[in-house]
Amino acid sequence: MFTRLTYSFRTASRLSARAIPNARQELCRPLDQTRSRKGYIAATIPAILIIGLLAARSVGYGWFRATGTSSMYVGTPTTDVNGVLCYPVRSAYQGYREQVIRVLRPRYDDPAKDAATLYILPVDTGIDTLSSTWGDGFEELRLLDVADRFNLTLVAPSFTYEPWYGDNRIDPGRRMESFVVDDLVPFGDKFMPMGRRHRRYVIGFSKSGNGALFLILRNPRIFDAAAAWDCPAELQSLSRFSALTMNFGSQTNYDSYNIPALVSRNAAAFRHQNRLWISGDQGIFTADMVQLHNQLTALSIPHTWVQGGHREHRWDSGWLEGAVSELVAGAAASDPVAGPAGMLENSSK
Repeated sequence: MFTRLTYSFRTASRLSARAIPNARQELCRPLDQTRSRKGYIAATIPAILIIGLLAARSVGYGWFRATGTSSMYVGTPTTDVNGVLCYPVRSAYQGYREQVIRVLRPRYDDPAKDAATLYILPVDTGIDTLSSTWGDGFEELRLLDVADRFNLTLVAPSFTYEPWYGDNRIDPGRRMESFVVDDLVPFGDKFMPMGRRHRRYVIGFSKSGNGALFLILRNPRIFDAAAAWDCPAELQSLSRFSALTMNFGSQTNYDSYNIPALVSRNAAAFRHQNRLWISGDQGIFTADMVQLHNQLTALSIPHTWVQGGHREHRWDSGWLEGAVSELVAGAAASDPVAGPAGMLENSSK
């Protein structure tokens, strides 16, 4: 697998040149007609090596550029006793801070089923475990054996700051939406079988439920379907939660992520097949979910709506099994929607 994650020296040079424009200009200067080709090569090789070394310093030695991504470098993965691969990564969209991406592939690929990637969006910082405040969605899905049952590759990122899945227009090192679309998704695509169509799903709850909705509503050609459980889908003000400013930068920018507005604006992309699973179980944000369900219904957008009793606001409160089963079943009834990876669709970015 690691043979597909190759270092791009040319791109590393471009990234470093942004920080040292004079060196970049020197490399791009037209060849002096009075110089010999041999002399030019001798003069430029040291400059190229310096730029490459500076690029390596920004992410650390021993890291390799992940092909197909915009800016992500990947270190050597480890594998735990359950077959979970843990990849250390660094991305420009996350300020080159080290993160870990967990990956679990099905033990046997079923050629009779479409291959698919399920992106599991965390609610908090760091790498979740079953003892985390809200549990661990990745581990719960591993225990439910969804990888083998549904031919899914599970991919779970981690983050160094509280994730709300927006791009901060002020701070280029805190652009989570761009990281997911331009780096994480192309990385996940590398685990898909060659020559076979595949699908991309995204799932979350609470703030990461908003993240799943942000991602599919703003990028409907990147993701086939999304599941969101007990999330503040009607959130309007940046001041409501402390980490929103870090994720979005300004109220004006956050307004471009307003879920009711996104639903209205992009309704046409969701009217032809069921691409959304949302739940109205009794939880913290039940009223928000009911309003979202009513809006989708009013706009004739097909979706799966599950309304049940009280559930604890956690990954392990019993909603995941139904969400994944129905998400996969609903999307499988139609052809895949998702297009090429690494194409952030919102032009304002």
